[in-house]
Amino acid sequence: MLEEGRGTCSSKHQLLAAVAHESGHFEVGLTVGIYEMSEQNTPGVGVALASASLKSVPEAHCYLTVDGERFDFTGLPSGPLSPFDALLSEHTVLPGDLAEAKSRLHRAAVTTWAAAAGVPEESVWITREACIAALVANHKLEQARRGCVLIGSEPNIP
Repeated sequence: MLEEGRGTCSSKHQLLAAVAHESGHFEVGLTVGIYEMSEQNTPGVGVALASASLKSVPEAHCYLTVDGERFDFTGLPSGPLSPFDALLSEHTVLPGDLAEAKSRLHRAAVTTWAAAAGVPEESVWITREACIAALVANHKLEQARRGCVLIGSEPNIP
């Protein structure tokens, strides 16, 4: 991430939390929030959601918390609502446990949400992937408009 100058919400916040913890600042929490991703809180996903006849899908997002205050250094454009307004749950994890914990928490949230919504779980995952692809495509388009070029195919957002 440091060499490329870009990263995901996970890699950015995992690094910041690890540095804080190495410096003795254990009050900095690495948090996985599960929220209902919609066009209102994550601009650019509306078309993908509409094509699946859904208004939202559960998404896992990483950020830092200190004394109950949230800090998000992802740099994504914000919508009229914050993803924090649509939180379903929050979980503090250790930086070394992030990959496994985020995956496990996200899977459990999708399973529960899909059952409650009466939607096949696989459909939720497919729609979620379409939403992420739309965000990456929108980000690349915006970078091209600014005269920037993204290298690589990972959905890393500066």
